[in-house]
Amino acid sequence: MSSVSLILRLPLLLFQLARHMLSQALNKRSFFGLLLNFALNFSPVFIWLLMFKNAGIVPNEIRPTIHVKLAMSLDSFVFDVHRLSAWLSFLLILTCSYLLWSYFYQVPRRARFESSQEVHELVIPTKNDEENQFVNNVEMTHLSQTGTVSVGSSGSSGSSASSTDLPLASSAQPTYLPVSCIYSAPVLFLALCWPILNIDHALIYPQTTARDLLAWFSYVLLHFFAPLFTAIYLYVFQAPGAIKWFSFALGTQNIAGVITHMLFPNAPPWFIFLYGEDAAANYDMPGYAAGLTRVDVALGTHLNSDGFHKSPIVFGAIPSLHSAMAVQCTLFVAFYTRWWFPKAGMFAFVILQWWATMYLDHHWRLDLIIGLAYAIISFTIYKRRLEIVEHNFVKARLRGDFEGGSSYGMRVFRNHWLKRLFDPYF
Repeated sequence: MSSVSLILRLPLLLFQLARHMLSQALNKRSFFGLLLNFALNFSPVFIWLLMFKNAGIVPNEIRPTIHVKLAMSLDSFVFDVHRLSAWLSFLLILTCSYLLWSYFYQVPRRARFESSQEVHELVIPTKNDEENQFVNNVEMTHLSQTGTVSVGSSGSSGSSASSTDLPLASSAQPTYLPVSCIYSAPVLFLALCWPILNIDHALIYPQTTARDLLAWFSYVLLHFFAPLFTAIYLYVFQAPGAIKWFSFALGTQNIAGVITHMLFPNAPPWFIFLYGEDAAANYDMPGYAAGLTRVDVALGTHLNSDGFHKSPIVFGAIPSLHSAMAVQCTLFVAFYTRWWFPKAGMFAFVILQWWATMYLDHHWRLDLIIGLAYAIISFTIYKRRLEIVEHNFVKARLRGDFEGGSSYGMRVFRNHWLKRLFDPYF
């Protein structure tokens, strides 16, 4: 085929690819059903954005009093290592971490596979087309690596969900978890947040242009792209339904955050640095980009200053939604991906984001740990839904249901070797 004919056929090939990708996104639904499903799945995020953008319509006369130095005082009380209260707070956080693990995040007991049982290979047909039927062999041990739990089964709890155990009789009710799932990630975050936040706080000086740009990259760009890329990853690589509960968890925590901002307004660090801790705050004061103004100077722009100047919520220090969103994205990546590199990368992103918010004078350490708490609570609320999604995903694969047991990427590359790259159990 000549290069000219290939160029002429390129628009047709792109059209066919787009049509194929759309058909796999429909997954036996109508186009209207796809749009409706998208609207319902992302409704919590839309509600949060609507609430945030319209927060300014609330009359100032009925808004609560703005707390200027409360967050600063509590931040010192909880984190200042020279105060006994800080170390007692650390012990309290560790206690809460243990209770969280004890009540919600003990790795499920796994049903033991007896050595007398035989491991069979499960053959799952992935296409009914008689001309070109593609057969994917999935070993039972791949599915069993999720870890299982059944009521009344015996076994020991561990720190990882990976296992070579298989479910017992069909009368048991197994819980399936993704391969290499870090089931107790929320517990680890809570237990480690106090020392990490103090280390981050110790590194906020000196202020340099390079550090300004790094903080801007995390606080502005990664804050936007992290949830977007997490949602795309869940949709393309993971079980159908995972992205829905990511949206619900993200939307729930952010809605709760905006409600807290409106009912319990607190001044951020930049306000005290500008006006002093005894200054009176009012709702007519414009927002301020704080440390991001240095980035505007370095880049020769006014985007950050103009954006924060028009912010509908100026006194929304507690909780930090930058912290909550970064943690929520990391919790879902830790729960789903089987690769350790993205897990470590997302954990590093949270540490960087915490540092950036303090370096830019937008949040106290207290704001960040409360944002972390909002994310953990929201994730815990929907954790059982994630387990149900994974259970249905595995069961669909075991009964040969390709549509229900495949990710979007697997459906797009159904008859191609690339399908394996999008298979969470390969």
